[in-house]
Amino acid sequence: MFWDEVEKHYEAGSAHQFLLHFNVDDLLHDEVYGYLPTVNYLMEQLNALGCELVLGYNMVQGVYHPNIGRWRNRQKMLGLIPQDHKEEDVKNQRPRINSRIAFHEPHKDPFFQMEPVPSVDLRKKLNHLFRQGRTRVGLVIDMLEQLIPNHSSLTDAAVDETQRLLNQIQNWAPDLEIRRNKHIILLVTRNTSDIHPNLTVQPEIPMSVIPFPDYEERLRFIEHLHNVADGASQMRKTLGNNREREALARETVGLNLFGVHDVVQQAVAAEQRAGGEPVLRYRRESLRTFSHSVLELTDTQPGPSDDGWYVMRTIRDIADGVKNQDLQRVPRGMLFLGPPGTSKAYAARVLAGEADMPLVQLRYANQVGEVTLNINENGNSYERNLTTALNYIRSIAPAVVFMDDIEQASPHTAMHPDELNQTMPHALINAISDASLHGSVIWVGASQRPDLMPPIFRRYGIFDTKLIMLPPNSGGRVAILRIFCRGQTSGNINFQALVGGSEKDGLTWRDLLIVVQRANNFARRNNRDRMTENDLRQAINDFIPDYSREMQTFMGLLALREANSRMMIPDGLLPEYQEFVERNQIDKTRINKRLMELSNQLGLHD
Repeated sequence: MFWDEVEKHYEAGSAHQFLLHFNVDDLLHDEVYGYLPTVNYLMEQLNALGCELVLGYNMVQGVYHPNIGRWRNRQKMLGLIPQDHKEEDVKNQRPRINSRIAFHEPHKDPFFQMEPVPSVDLRKKLNHLFRQGRTRVGLVIDMLEQLIPNHSSLTDAAVDETQRLLNQIQNWAPDLEIRRNKHIILLVTRNTSDIHPNLTVQPEIPMSVIPFPDYEERLRFIEHLHNVADGASQMRKTLGNNREREALARETVGLNLFGVHDVVQQAVAAEQRAGGEPVLRYRRESLRTFSHSVLELTDTQPGPSDDGWYVMRTIRDIADGVKNQDLQRVPRGMLFLGPPGTSKAYAARVLAGEADMPLVQLRYANQVGEVTLNINENGNSYERNLTTALNYIRSIAPAVVFMDDIEQASPHTAMHPDELNQTMPHALINAISDASLHGSVIWVGASQRPDLMPPIFRRYGIFDTKLIMLPPNSGGRVAILRIFCRGQTSGNINFQALVGGSEKDGLTWRDLLIVVQRANNFARRNNRDRMTENDLRQAINDFIPDYSREMQTFMGLLALREANSRMMIPDGLLPEYQEFVERNQIDKTRINKRLMELSNQLGLHD
């Protein structure tokens, strides 16, 4: 847990000032007082560390003191403790925070009626506290982004009180006298992109992520809600038996404890069991709001029961490696390459489903648009929200992160790979390159134009697993159409006659799905519940692909040129691809020549 790291550094005397970020508006469990809001929890931990004076400060309240009475009222309101809870019920209670400070004597209160804005008086009193060695002081500065924002107006030149306070906070970190006196300072912010960068690059200020709760922490919280509720209450009915509570803890992955509390209370109000579709909807909306639409939660699904689809060989091997923690079988990242409609997104859902991991889709700056929130008006709203999204990914790991159309991953989509390299977000580059995430995060990229991929996707050791997704051959089309039509047709259907001929070469998985949907519409117009062969033939004859056959072949050959394993290429290939493959060999020289011909034909050269 993050607090263990803080305590370890503090007790070792290696640091006394810490930057805590990310999930700072949640509930955390204190051994004595139970579930507390994050800042209140931090104050209690400072008290447990032996701080005799614990203070908080932000730009709204100014300097404030802990008040256990307010915590208790909030806990009762949230149902975290019984309404009839009495203070004496708490066993092994630690000494009350600041119990030795005579707050009833104003001349002994160092911050009596102080204004919240930074001032000379505030700086002097804080500096005086950290210079004295009689009383050990713990200070929590929360909402740091309001006090010291990431704004160009804040420089090293001390021209106003906010800048002077920034300089003073920076100077506290290497101050050995403060360390010798065992004072401790906690800086708390939601997003490190929102605060002045000087505070994120000081080696004397360790940074710790306050993560989202893991499965064990969510289950413990759900069990707590169940245990404190009255025996005949709707709360106990909603949370159900042990097995149902364990299932709810699994379903709420990606929610903080306040989010878990919300979905439980909604189920209580509706007099329903907690879980299922309402939780999934809440998770989707919560993630979209939390990341400002940079991340989207995506459904997962198991793959087909047989191994007829060549992709399943690779996916099942990776899933088995994940479950057995055999990291040699688990790639850090993998690429799904091929023309549109060749089931790349479906393969990502199957990978996550087989590995029993949540699947989130990462959206790019040009896809998010105006939904992003630009707090500091510094033009970096996407990068700011991306920082939150990547912290979320780390927090819910193990997870699969899907990046569709990765050639658009740059904030300013360019058509030249060297430009993409320059504009690729640094936070994303760092996350993808982070070897410590191997085995806990699988980065999955999909592209129809791998020639335009940012260079990071070609780095050795990251995206070495490449699955080539090409349009199906005759047998594949027949099998796919048969699956899509299962239970929806009447009469005998000659699938071979419909899509087995060479004139239907190039139809993709998505094309066939659209055909079936349109055939269904034809049947409904004629007041029939089931499709006939005529409906399917009409839909097939009416269908016009999105791309010309030449353009589709161009994208398919771009994918085939990237192949580094014969096992990751379809078993059956259309003639325009088969001519370049002989046994386990791919003639990439001939592919390049054919690509040049197609490029000239399609007018793709500058």
